[in-house]
Amino acid sequence: MRNLSLTVKIWLAISLVSLLLYLFVLIVTPFLIRNFFTNNMLEQPSGPLKNKVEELVNDRGFHIRSFILLDDGTTLPSKARQAFQPSFLNEIKRNAESQQQSNKLYESKNGQTPIRYVIVKDLAYGRPLYQIMFLRKPEEDRFVREFLFNIMLFVGLALVVSWFVSLLIVRYLTRPLTIMEQHVKRIANRNWHEPLDIKRNDEIGKLANSIDSMRQQLIQQDETQQSMLQNISHELKTPVMVIRSYAQAIQDGVYPKGDLNGSIEVIDEEGERLEKLIKQLLYLTRLDYLATKNQQQDEVQLDKLIEKTVQCLHLQRPAITLQLNLQPVTVMGDEETLRVMIENLFDNHLRYARSQIKINLAVNSEKTEAALSFWNDGAQIAPQILNEVFKPFQKGREGKYGLGLTIVQRILKMYHGDIVLKNERDGVSSIVKMHLKLPEL
Repeated sequence: MRNLSLTVKIWLAISLVSLLLYLFVLIVTPFLIRNFFTNNMLEQPSGPLKNKVEELVNDRGFHIRSFILLDDGTTLPSKARQAFQPSFLNEIKRNAESQQQSNKLYESKNGQTPIRYVIVKDLAYGRPLYQIMFLRKPEEDRFVREFLFNIMLFVGLALVVSWFVSLLIVRYLTRPLTIMEQHVKRIANRNWHEPLDIKRNDEIGKLANSIDSMRQQLIQQDETQQSMLQNISHELKTPVMVIRSYAQAIQDGVYPKGDLNGSIEVIDEEGERLEKLIKQLLYLTRLDYLATKNQQQDEVQLDKLIEKTVQCLHLQRPAITLQLNLQPVTVMGDEETLRVMIENLFDNHLRYARSQIKINLAVNSEKTEAALSFWNDGAQIAPQILNEVFKPFQKGREGKYGLGLTIVQRILKMYHGDIVLKNERDGVSSIVKMHLKLPEL
């Protein structure tokens, strides 16, 4: 059953329901029909009582004889006594006198042919009065057989028709699924430029929209990866070429920077640049991995971590005035990723600052959001690239590339935070808001 296609499964399910319905009708209908006619037989005639034995043929095809029996054995009409054997009349009288219900069905098997009759009990001038009505069993059975045959014939035809209709319905329902299956296979083979066009508003339509949205995201991700690979190749190629050319020149006895020390210093700077770039690439890959895992959350004193980190990096440019305004804040998070975020932000501001850097840390009154801001008095960023500097290897001020702000943004996504760059107070500000789970106080 598991290996069958969805079309066959749905068709079998609908067919099974139809078959069960057919069997139910086949089993229950005879009882329903018999009860229907029995109830009609038990109904007392609404018209006046007959004064003679006569055969009534109604529109249902039943042949009924009836007469009236009084408590003293008198029959109306009187000729009814002559039509039946005395033993049979005595049986009817005994049943009538012992009957507690107003009407009841009996069957006599004294003769070769069973006789079914109904006794309707009533009162006339204070005396018991019984109306006896007869039904010939063979006629009832014949009618029931014919009626059941017609019902089974029409139900059988309806069942066959329902199978073909259900097959058409199933094909209609599963056709979009087949199209989506083929489309997903094309996406798996990286052939994702053909859109999935299924105009439906049901669950299948929603699934198709999700698949097409995934296709568009894959296209965007592929373009981003291709662009990033090109930028990585360019960034890695430049320092490698410089290092190799300087090393070859020194080997040939030529010093491009005038002397050996100057040339080696250039090689060292390019090696440091190459090392920094590789570390950033590795950490960016590590962040992609951490984003899919549940990180261990520890208590981190964010103000102490900021103070310790910036004091170490400040030694690179000790002439820059550093102003810290840090409110004590303890958050739940990973100290390593928070430290990397602070390092990248401060390094970015330290690189472009002219004379001073201001760092502020505060938490809102509800203790649900920590706000961290960096400001430097360096040259402002062109408005058209304010939001572009977070992209990998995006050219920023002075035409330099980097991954620092990209790493910051990735880390903040892990903490459900965000970052905004602004030109303000004759400088540039980085404003970070972190929606962190704070420890209970």
